[in-house]
Amino acid sequence: MTSAELWAAWRLWMLVGGAVVLVAAALLVTIWLTARSIADQAARALRAAEAIRDSTRAIWELQTTNEVAEQLRDTVHDIETKATQLVEALESHAAARGAR
Repeated sequence: MTSAELWAAWRLWMLVGGAVVLVAAALLVTIWLTARSIADQAARALRAAEAIRDSTRAIWELQTTNEVAEQLRDTVHDIETKATQLVEALESHAAARGAR
């Protein structure tokens, strides 16, 4: 192989190597831009999810309100039952005193 052929081969492989480097750089830049875009979209999705959470918080609080209301209803029912038993006991006691 002559010196001219050697230099021609060297230039060819330098061009090939340069092309490979340019393609790799272009791919890296594309990947970097895509990653930034994904990060921006993820941030927007997170903000949207937080807004949805804030908007639906009242629904979860309504569940708690319903549970407390059920407990109150049960307590009032127990009080009513005991008050009815007390009234019946007092009335039977008063009727028994009146019969003497």
